[in-house]
Amino acid sequence: MNDSAISDSSASRYHDAANSPTIGFRVDLPVYSGPFDALLGLIANNRLELTEVSLSSITEEFLTYVRALDFTRNMDEASAFLDVASILVEAKSAALLPSGQEGQRDEQSLAALRERDLLFARLLQYRAYKQAAGDFSARMAANAGRFPHPAIVDDTMAALLPELVWTVSADELARLAARVITNAPVQQVSVHQLHVPLVDLRAQSLLVRERLKAALEQESADRGGSDDSDDNAGSLSFRDLTADCATRIEVVARFMAILLFFKQGSLQYRQDGPFEDLRLRWVPGVHDDEDGYGAVSEEDFA
Repeated sequence: MNDSAISDSSASRYHDAANSPTIGFRVDLPVYSGPFDALLGLIANNRLELTEVSLSSITEEFLTYVRALDFTRNMDEASAFLDVASILVEAKSAALLPSGQEGQRDEQSLAALRERDLLFARLLQYRAYKQAAGDFSARMAANAGRFPHPAIVDDTMAALLPELVWTVSADELARLAARVITNAPVQQVSVHQLHVPLVDLRAQSLLVRERLKAALEQESADRGGSDDSDDNAGSLSFRDLTADCATRIEVVARFMAILLFFKQGSLQYRQDGPFEDLRLRWVPGVHDDEDGYGAVSEEDFA
């Protein structure tokens, strides 16, 4: 087998293992040169005969590599190598033993062959663990700048919480659940509990408009062709406008109607001073129609 071919194949198939920060041991053999992890992968995939590998050379190179390691950090790496190397030695010895005349190996050889199969299984498991470790390392690096916010309950607040005492059995809990499901409300929401509005806002606003328009028309009829002018002619005071209100809520409703009409531009007001009568005058024009711009609905007061 060509050395360069093996090296290129291992580099392309096991580039993640060669770049791993946890295993940096490399071997240089006549049949292979590259990372030790890739060598194990070649053996596990039957792409390299175990009998062609010089385990003594690998061991000598590893001892040289180990002398430069910090054992406080790399003890796991050394232990993993010894575990794999011991199985490699036993498997290779079984592969080199000659077979008997009947083509069968003795019990010791068969045990060694079983160890070889176990080696391949461990190699696959080792590769899976290594890939998982690389994934964990990448995720930890990606989230290195994030910190959890611990939830702390103040002792004074925790002391106020009552102790939970569970007094309901499973059967009682089931009966309670069945009762709730049985008495579940209907899909249609009932509105019988809603109160009738205390005052009809639309009716009050129409009353205000009609009274102000009537005062304006009365002023026009009384004046006729006369040039005499009165500042209060054609207007009503707020006191007169609310004199017949039976409740305070009606006064509020008429005042809200005045604010709305003023916002629409349909009403003018005048007050000579603080606490003086508020004089209100309707502005004749295009807003006189009930269905026009001056129309009022309950949505205007929402």
